[in-house]
Amino acid sequence: MGQLASRLSHAFRALRHRHFRMFWIGQWLSVNGTWMQTTAQAWLIYRLTNSPLMLGYLSVARFGPALVGAPIAGVLTDRLPRRLLVLATQSVSLVQASLLATLTLTGVIRVWHVLMLALFQGIVDTLDSPARQTLQVDIVGVEDLQSAVSLNSSAFNAARMVGPALAGVLVAVWGEGVCFAVNAVSYLAVLVALLTIRIPESPRPAKGSLRAELAEGLGYAWGNRQVCMMLAAIAVTSAFGLAYTTLLPVFARDVLHGGVRGFGLLMSSGGFGAVFGALGTAVRRGGRHTTVIMAAGQGALGIGLMALSGTRWLPLASAWMVVIGFGIAIQLSTTNGFLQTTAPPHMRGRVVSLYIWLFSGLSPIGGFVAGWVAEQVGAPWTAAGAGLACLVSAALMGFEMSVLGRSFGRTQAPRAGGRMQ
Repeated sequence: MGQLASRLSHAFRALRHRHFRMFWIGQWLSVNGTWMQTTAQAWLIYRLTNSPLMLGYLSVARFGPALVGAPIAGVLTDRLPRRLLVLATQSVSLVQASLLATLTLTGVIRVWHVLMLALFQGIVDTLDSPARQTLQVDIVGVEDLQSAVSLNSSAFNAARMVGPALAGVLVAVWGEGVCFAVNAVSYLAVLVALLTIRIPESPRPAKGSLRAELAEGLGYAWGNRQVCMMLAAIAVTSAFGLAYTTLLPVFARDVLHGGVRGFGLLMSSGGFGAVFGALGTAVRRGGRHTTVIMAAGQGALGIGLMALSGTRWLPLASAWMVVIGFGIAIQLSTTNGFLQTTAPPHMRGRVVSLYIWLFSGLSPIGGFVAGWVAEQVGAPWTAAGAGLACLVSAALMGFEMSVLGRSFGRTQAPRAGGRMQ
């Protein structure tokens, strides 16, 4: 019992920082609204078009800007005060959600409205993500960063349980516009939290051109074999594993016959699994076995997707979504924490932006392709192929580590700015 209590205390150690507690609570409330909007937005597009391909277009609009802008956003994150940057992006997001709610509630919403507003939000999020991710280290410091990353991931994924379930009920009763309005109000929570946070804000003066600083960040990632391997695995998960988010409305309505409430249940089940995955990474002490844990998470994602493809019963599909969410959270939390704790402090924003670049930037391409393939061969076969790709990537990660002669059991926690041995 004493050891369990010690591990739980270790997992939640970032909450001892008062400013982080305020930021964490504000984030959780806001992300609930974001998941409600994400769920309602996908359902609205599918209701208006009955096309899996249009869900792919929505994915491109929502996440495509990261493919172009994430590395530049990383440079800006290293140069500008992060708290003020996040304040600006969250304020603009409130305006976007309000406009989407107004158009939907007044009955004038069209498909192009949804796509254009999704594109606008994608541009804002491209700048917001690296700034918000690296703001955590400004609040808690490097020593409590893994706890902060994992707790934020837990809050994000807990919202995946609550937000989609609420969205399913609200859409069924009042329509999608109410979800968009709730999201707009939810941004007030994180804005209040950011306004009350007081941390030193000393932007780093630019030491070179934008191109030179981009090249410096890329050179660091390419020259560190461990970082390179982890980013490659993230690329596979983004391009293939996250295709399930595009396919879920099709599974919910046409494969499992669960309707919008079934869609909300599937989304929430994924969030339930992800909460436990993120908390599991927070309990870890040190950085041992980082690569094998990350590969195991990706392997669980692959198994879950392949099992989901053959399921025709909603409760069982929900159980496989728990496995999928668990695997994704393990992989992402481990990778994020590793990159932030090992990156040189002056380059942290650029390194995190590469993670976001691959994770968010490749997902619209994968989502678009998944939507197109689903129209040709069906959603189940598409999900099975995506799961197989993740399993192959996890196996190759293990093989690469054995070729390098690095025992998983001897993997040591690196110092900030160093490499994992």
